Amino acid sequence: MHPRLATLGPKDLAQARAAVRAIQNGPRALQLACDLCVRCGRCAKACHVSRASPERRHHPAGRAELLRAFFRRGQGPDAGTLAAWMRDFYECTGCRRCAVFCPLGLDNSVITRKARSILHGLGLTPCRIAATQETSDAKGNNEGASLAAIRDMVRFLEEEAAGEHGAPIRIPLDERADVLFATASSEIIARPENLLGCAAFFHAAGISWTLSSRAFDAANFGLFSGDDAHLGRKNRLLHEACLDLGVRALVIGECGHAFRVARYMGGATSAPGLPYAVTDIFTLAADVLGRGGVTLDPSRNPEAVTYHDPCNFGRSGGIMEAPRQVLRACVADFREMRPNREENFCCGGGGGLAVLETAEGTDRPDTFYEFRMKVAGRMKLEQITATGAALVAAPCFNCLRQIEQLMDYHETGVRVTTVFELFDRALRL
Repeated sequence: MHPRLATLGPKDLAQARAAVRAIQNGPRALQLACDLCVRCGRCAKACHVSRASPERRHHPAGRAELLRAFFRRGQGPDAGTLAAWMRDFYECTGCRRCAVFCPLGLDNSVITRKARSILHGLGLTPCRIAATQETSDAKGNNEGASLAAIRDMVRFLEEEAAGEHGAPIRIPLDERADVLFATASSEIIARPENLLGCAAFFHAAGISWTLSSRAFDAANFGLFSGDDAHLGRKNRLLHEACLDLGVRALVIGECGHAFRVARYMGGATSAPGLPYAVTDIFTLAADVLGRGGVTLDPSRNPEAVTYHDPCNFGRSGGIMEAPRQVLRACVADFREMRPNREENFCCGGGGGLAVLETAEGTDRPDTFYEFRMKVAGRMKLEQITATGAALVAAPCFNCLRQIEQLMDYHETGVRVTTVFELFDRALRL
């Protein structure tokens, strides 16, 4: 059992009850999701978790009823119910596929996020997610990387780029430029090849760009925990960096949830009337390629490649065609998963699940890792293997981590990469 559960008192339960009652004055989408479900079962047929494990607790409408029932009665959960919420609402990846197929357009992910918000307010967020937020608040990035470490990484990658391309490809830091580029810090630290590919793109396209030492990390775990205060604090770092560096555009890299937060949910960078645009690197690159601004040789990527639509780029962000335009220009053999685009299945690690490994103090027969490998990731496993591709391009570090683990766990031999690693390999300077 999570140690915090044993310490919950009357004030904590009153806080949870007030949060449930506040739904009646909350966002309209949340009110509708709580009021209008007709229990037709379409969401269960759409849900990758429910299709892999059709027990009641994995049914989207059944899970949502854990919160809806209290809302209708004007009551709040007790400690036992909160324990179930900790398990069940973190078995929903928040992918929003249910909303695509719901005849009323209801989005169960807003109920999931509200329940997680209530849990977070009581100190019941999974430890890995809570610790990541604490690190981000303290250091400005989820990995806790120091400025010295980032500077060392930049110097190393510039040397690598010069050796690979024979050109002085720079990775500017804290310079006034047209573009501020930000992505997930985990991608920069654990997958520096992706940053190298993005730098090569900016160089080849002749785009003036920079990283910010204060705001190079656009990943925002406040989306996953329902912690809007953290979401806003982290997003404001990006906004302030854009103003300080005088950029004309904030460009988000291969991180779906970072793009969704920056473009639509962040508050600071999603406000009207900003002096800069907010876009993504795929849209920018597709535009450059459309104008013939870069030369690529797809024969340098001869293996069969398929593309995974991250839920936050695809269903929640509408970024579906631009990544494909870039990939088709970079690889010799591109294969689509079926279904794809807004109907694509979640990787099984969305909503922050990709970082969860243990049972996180919940009452369950397995760990979250085993749940991701055997249940949440099953539909994605079937999609990928059906293509016969040797490589999966997964433009989101959470998706990349989940799919890498999934492919290894099931011994498929399929490798996972990012779009701009393939771009870097295909680029001719």
